[in-house]
Amino acid sequence: MNLNEERLQKEKMKQVQLLAAYYQVINRLPLGDQRDQMIRDILASKDRIKKINQKLTELNNKE
Repeated sequence: MNLNEERLQKEKMKQVQLLAAYYQVINRLPLGDQRDQMIRDILASKDRIKKINQKLTELNNKE
C-alpha cells in the first residue's frame, strides 16, 4: 500500500467513525435547526466517503 492510499484509508475511517457518531445522536435530537444541520453533516460525510472510495478505486486500477 503506498503512502497516498494509506492516507486515504485513514481519512475514510475517520469519516466512517464520524458518520457512526452522527447516526447515534440524530434520533435523539428534536426537530429543528440542530437536527437539520446534523442531517447536512451526515450527507457531507457520506459524500466524502464516496469520493475517497472513488480515489481508492482509481489507485487500485492503476496498479
